[in-house]
Amino acid sequence: MNREEKHAVVKELNETFKDNDNVLLIHFTGVSVADSIELRRKISEVECGYRVVKNRLALRALEDTSLKGLEEHFKGAPTAIAYTGENPVALAKVLKTFFKDHPGMSFKAGVIEGQSVSVSEITTLADMPSREELLTKLLYLLKAPLNQLATALQSPVRNLASVLQQLGETKEKEQLQLTEPVEAAAEQEEVQEEAAAEQEEVQEEAAAEQEEVQEEAAAEQEEVQEEAAAEQEEVQEEAAAEQEEVQ
Repeated sequence: MNREEKHAVVKELNETFKDNDNVLLIHFTGVSVADSIELRRKISEVECGYRVVKNRLALRALEDTSLKGLEEHFKGAPTAIAYTGENPVALAKVLKTFFKDHPGMSFKAGVIEGQSVSVSEITTLADMPSREELLTKLLYLLKAPLNQLATALQSPVRNLASVLQQLGETKEKEQLQLTEPVEAAAEQEEVQEEAAAEQEEVQEEAAAEQEEVQEEAAAEQEEVQEEAAAEQEEVQEEAAAEQEEVQ
């Protein structure tokens, strides 16, 4: 690697360190090419970066970056760096899982959100829930109160509906109770009116019959009186005639 190439590598590393607030330094030994490719693939799946660097060039690239205080870790065997701008938890998880089957690799140190962290802190970070898990839990926490609120809102609505139904039934019963006496009174009044009409009709018929009987009786009496008067007159005339004949 000539001078210009080294300069280009240093510049590229410096930009990587500046562009990513989360950088993990990895002790890199005993890893085959195939394993290294597999690790790159897994890191790429969580949208993070990975590369192996020469310590001398990396030290030159630390200028004006948050890794400036980690010079002591760029010594000995080549160092691998894994970096991300947004998801350090996922990156730490992938690396820790990979290290279980590759004992030649381990954390050296790192920078999280621009702050230097130790190996134990990186391990703690790897044991934390992933971003997806946190979002799922957050969504659950946000959704649970909404469900409770919906249930709380639905309960009064159901209670209100029940109350309204009961009020409706009570109103209907009261209406029936009010209507039945009115209907009964109307029917009774109608019966009374019909009975009064029938009684009036009977009385009128009785009065008419009585009047007819009285008229017939009066006519018969008048006729009897006339006959009696005629007979008396006839008797008087006969008596007068006999007296006249005697004289």
